[in-house]
Amino acid sequence: MQKQQLICVYFSLLVLVSAEMVASQIVSAGLCPSNIQTVQDFDAEAYLGTWYEYSKYPFIFEAGGRCVQADYGALSDDSITVLNSQLSIFNSRSSIDGVAKIVGPGKLSVRFNGFASLAGYADYWVLGTDYENYAVVYSCKNLIVAHMETAWILTRERDPSEDIIEEAENILTSQSVSLKPLIVTDQTGCPAK
Repeated sequence: MQKQQLICVYFSLLVLVSAEMVASQIVSAGLCPSNIQTVQDFDAEAYLGTWYEYSKYPFIFEAGGRCVQADYGALSDDSITVLNSQLSIFNSRSSIDGVAKIVGPGKLSVRFNGFASLAGYADYWVLGTDYENYAVVYSCKNLIVAHMETAWILTRERDPSEDIIEEAENILTSQSVSLKPLIVTDQTGCPAK
């Protein structure tokens, strides 16, 4: 390979890694943890419906957003429709849609439409859920010399009880996923669906 081509390849990799790091703010050295356990008897049908984002790791695409929610619908035996929406800091509604494919027990792979499709598929691993109150979701992507993690706590109600949140947080801590980066999402003053 010529020197110019090699420099171009290295520069492209640097841009790609930098873009990935901006999308998710929790970046750590080394590879993704290999001991993360997902829900083995995951029931996709019971998971469908509306989930409200209670908390999440910092995520650039939701910066300044509030009233964040995800709506999941049946598409086929192994695919689910995804519609994520939020109110921006200017109080306007924005949304992004896509498809989640079931790739293993409690493991989904999500791809969004439009400009976001350039990012490809992202892991969406359900670490725990009771389907009626909470769901704990995790994603990790290996970079060249590091990995980036994202975690979400979703709830069926905008204002869940402390017991529900404690149960969800216990799922993260039992798998050594830190609670420190979690930011509680503003779910106040949200319009009715």
